[in-house]
Amino acid sequence: MSFQEIPVLDLRLSQDPETKPKFLLQLRNALINVGFLLLTNYEAIGPSKEELELIKNQSFEFFKLPQEVKAGCEMIHSPHFLGYTRLANEITALHTDWREQIDLATELPAPGKDEPIYRNIEGPNLWPDGEYIPNFKPTVLNHITRMTNLATEFRRLVCESIGLPKDAMDNYFKENQQCKMKLIAYPDFHQLENKSAVSLDDTPNTAGQGCGPHRDSDLLTYIYQATDHTDSLQVQNFQGKWITVPNIPNALVVNNGQTLEAISKGVCKATIHRVLIPKAGSGTRISIPFFQTIDLDSYKVSLKDIPQDVLDIKDERDRKIEDWAVDVGFQYQPDVEKHPVGYAVFRNRIKSHQDVSAKWYPQILKEVLAEY
Repeated sequence: MSFQEIPVLDLRLSQDPETKPKFLLQLRNALINVGFLLLTNYEAIGPSKEELELIKNQSFEFFKLPQEVKAGCEMIHSPHFLGYTRLANEITALHTDWREQIDLATELPAPGKDEPIYRNIEGPNLWPDGEYIPNFKPTVLNHITRMTNLATEFRRLVCESIGLPKDAMDNYFKENQQCKMKLIAYPDFHQLENKSAVSLDDTPNTAGQGCGPHRDSDLLTYIYQATDHTDSLQVQNFQGKWITVPNIPNALVVNNGQTLEAISKGVCKATIHRVLIPKAGSGTRISIPFFQTIDLDSYKVSLKDIPQDVLDIKDERDRKIEDWAVDVGFQYQPDVEKHPVGYAVFRNRIKSHQDVSAKWYPQILKEVLAEY
């Protein structure tokens, strides 16, 4: 049988020499056999409960802004795929995602004109007008700093859990490595029905899709489920069953991305997941994912010397995987033996945000559309 629930890991166990071996075994199982976990008691190296409450409050404040203010930082103005995305303006697995969001990242300058084109997914943020929401930018930047620290320490535990030195992935990160995050609002069914300005050609009642089935492109994702919705985020196990991720207060959902799967030679599985539209009357679901990325130029960088017993666990898992898993549509998968990791990440953004791509990268959009 494949997994039937999402494991819960207590990070405090990793900080005690007596309990750390137990934690690493739990983490190894989650990384290989599930691809998802819930992380608790991380405040010593990550955001505090008070800081999470601040970013939650700023999320609500942002989505309450007048539409013209949000449009002022709309992603269409950014060649770096950063900024605000209107409700129902993104596509996953060939269907409309019924959510609005803003993409944000570690502040970096734009790349030079002679640099590889995929480096354009890094660059400066687009911020909403501070006159309307003065605490937004400092709160977001603090959240990125705190989450970057947590992600840095956690990736070293990931290395140890699969039998590698804790610094085995350090070379994949450049100085001031950009990490990304989103603030996402998922209106419930009743709210969507009342949004008369929204075209319901791809009606939410057809797919029930807040965000369609997909695998993340990054190394590791950390999701703060800021509202009390317990039936929206689901993970597909390896026999095709959808497993609901519980919402434990202040726990972070952690999942493998395709980049981690690629560099770990398939050991750490990037699992398919989706978000359902919240039930009518349950209110808006706020989700705040944080994406740990690696140097976009990483190339031919698969992890070396993964122990045989870990590879054996991976092979046992693979024997259980059914080949009829849900259709996630076309996704570029990182192949670090053929291309730098940024190649796939960039093209996935081209595919997902076609209005932005049409403005900034029309020729590459044409190539991507022809491929999928």
